[in-house]
Amino acid sequence: MTNRTRNRPFSVRLTDEEYALWLAKHKASKMGKTDYFVKLLKSSVIKVYFFSEVTLALHKDLRKIGVNLNQIAAYSNSGYFPQAEQEIRIIYNRYCDVMKRLKSFLDRPLINAKIIEGEE
Repeated sequence: MTNRTRNRPFSVRLTDEEYALWLAKHKASKMGKTDYFVKLLKSSVIKVYFFSEVTLALHKDLRKIGVNLNQIAAYSNSGYFPQAEQEIRIIYNRYCDVMKRLKSFLDRPLINAKIIEGEE
């Protein structure tokens, strides 16, 4: 590490499990605490997702499909197979549309995100 004045104290609170993880990783690095923390800070990438109205609408549509699946299960368990089959036909196109939109979001989730990268 280059010479620099480190005059800013920094304190965090961790659970027992988080502290054990910190200690294990710090020990494995064979670095000083400050050097390890600075390396960790500079080499990390943090992805912060901002869910847009489009994403929230996708979530709402997924919930609707879940409700429809519950209705299909109720019809099937009650012996109303024609009604269950009709519900399946109704939700099939909605399901395909939602899965396409979900795949698009998962393939490119950072469209509505901010990436904070370290300076390696």
